[in-house]
Amino acid sequence: MQIEKVYFNSIDNLNLIGLLHTPKKKTQTVVISVHGITSNCLKRRDDILAQKCTDLGMAYFCFNNRGHEIISSYGRIEDNNMHFYGSGGESIYDSYYDIKGAMLEMQKRGYNKIILQGHSMGCTKVVYTYNEFLNNNETTMLESIVGVILLSMVDIPTALKEMLGKDYKKIISYFQMLKKRGKGDRLVVLDATTPPVRPNSILEYAEDNKKIDFAKFGDNRTTFKELNNIKVPLFMRWGNINELIFQGADALAQKLNEKIKNENKDISYIQGANHNYTGKEDELGEQIVNFIKKNKLQY
Repeated sequence: MQIEKVYFNSIDNLNLIGLLHTPKKKTQTVVISVHGITSNCLKRRDDILAQKCTDLGMAYFCFNNRGHEIISSYGRIEDNNMHFYGSGGESIYDSYYDIKGAMLEMQKRGYNKIILQGHSMGCTKVVYTYNEFLNNNETTMLESIVGVILLSMVDIPTALKEMLGKDYKKIISYFQMLKKRGKGDRLVVLDATTPPVRPNSILEYAEDNKKIDFAKFGDNRTTFKELNNIKVPLFMRWGNINELIFQGADALAQKLNEKIKNENKDISYIQGANHNYTGKEDELGEQIVNFIKKNKLQY
């Protein structure tokens, strides 16, 4: 396996960087890994999954999207002012620009078969982007996607309520007030124990979330329309220890197997795995490899 540092741009011209892992023999297929909130492309899990994929004869590309870390200052400079990025000020809606940019970069390099993989909030980014391609009739982009892998997908509004606890309503009201005063894009520190956040980002998760609130795991009425829009083979996994889900992993997997109609779905959980699959990376990798082989996604 060879590793190349890749510099590329999002489609709105933000400078991004990633690591491309390639097998010895040229391949048409690449897995594009999209990280979640506060994360990045330098993880043991990505290293192990990259090794599994290249052993199978596929490339693996993990990259830092604009939501990496809590605050990052990379990107464009306008009017002599650096624009700050990172999960503290991230908008999930911007992930479309980053993922499409990564896909175009891989297509430029000859990878015309793409498997989109997301972890945690990265799953939200992947599903949102896939549905934006559908909504925009971006046939060329859709036709290049041969599979989707979603690892530890999170129900964002429910997770936010759990994390903020009894202070949820108070914090949301405060952020609504800041937004009305034109301060919604400023970074705010609530107390010494929390990282800085952009009020508009939190409000996006809590309220202005029509296009990203599709993991309603606790709502028995939901049809999971956005997930059911994915027609290519679909792989979904969770752990069952310290996961960011609020029902048993076995019950969740059973529910989604009933609700999601994809004929080539593989939805389950890994016993003893946590949200990051710490110590279970090899087992996760083997299950992904088996999914890829079963659906003949390696070219």
